[in-house]
Amino acid sequence: MKLSQLWSEVERVAREEGVLHVGASDINDEHSSLFAEWIARGHHASMSYLAKNIATRTHPHERFPWAKSAVVILVPYSADRPPAPEHALSHHIARYALGDDYHEVLDRILRKLEVLFGEEKTWRYVDTGPLSDRSLAAQAGLGWIGKNSMLIHEEHGSWFFIGVLLTSFENDLTAATVADRCGACTRCLDACPTNAILENRTLDSARCISYATIEHRGPLEIEIEHNAFGCDICNEVCPWNHTPPAPHPTFAPRDEYRATPITDLLRYTQSDFSRLFRKSAVKRAKLAGMLRNVEALTGMDDRGMLSE
Repeated sequence: MKLSQLWSEVERVAREEGVLHVGASDINDEHSSLFAEWIARGHHASMSYLAKNIATRTHPHERFPWAKSAVVILVPYSADRPPAPEHALSHHIARYALGDDYHEVLDRILRKLEVLFGEEKTWRYVDTGPLSDRSLAAQAGLGWIGKNSMLIHEEHGSWFFIGVLLTSFENDLTAATVADRCGACTRCLDACPTNAILENRTLDSARCISYATIEHRGPLEIEIEHNAFGCDICNEVCPWNHTPPAPHPTFAPRDEYRATPITDLLRYTQSDFSRLFRKSAVKRAKLAGMLRNVEALTGMDDRGMLSE
């Protein structure tokens, strides 16, 4: 079977589900050597799981010998922060985590697309396993890998999530080659307060605020600025993000994040934390991680931070 036989239906369902762009690619990662070098240099920091499945990540057929193509979707999230008091939780969480958990939302969309393939083999991926989603998205003609390592779409920038559906269908669709449009711009490199962005379009995770506030366990080793979860700086300064698309409705910022002072988290129990973040990607940091991050921000008003 060939993808072209289903493609009009794939596009229809994707559109109905609020997908911004959908494309198709072969499954081999054209950036595999760069990823292997990144691992070899230790830039994955403590995320040892990334080094365990290099072959599978860059060549998915190692795990899925039946896989012949990837359907890739881009789903936009909110690029705006709603008005809120200065110390509101919403000011200190990366925009992508202000709405519903993207893992669950995109998985539901991919399930709808999966139905179109009937009894054929498929596998859904939303940032949950060994697969290079940004590389596949670039190969599908949905953008280019920017200097900040984000996938950038020429019209809609980088305020979106990526989902992938591997299929046993042959990819007979031709994706347009998207030229690198970063040019001589270095805004993201210049703006990163910890110099985490490297010249080869990868990140030194140990210096990345997103890594420090979400993935890192133990005491913080870098300054996290005003961030309690994630970081938007390199997206904020990117000139390709000047006209962000309307977000998928499930990613509308939650009212409770605007109404909750971030210092309230210092008094939270596990049940309080679970109740507030049960449908949010913030739960990835766990209560201990968020308490550590908020504690790092408190008592620092002389630097524009928080005060208990």
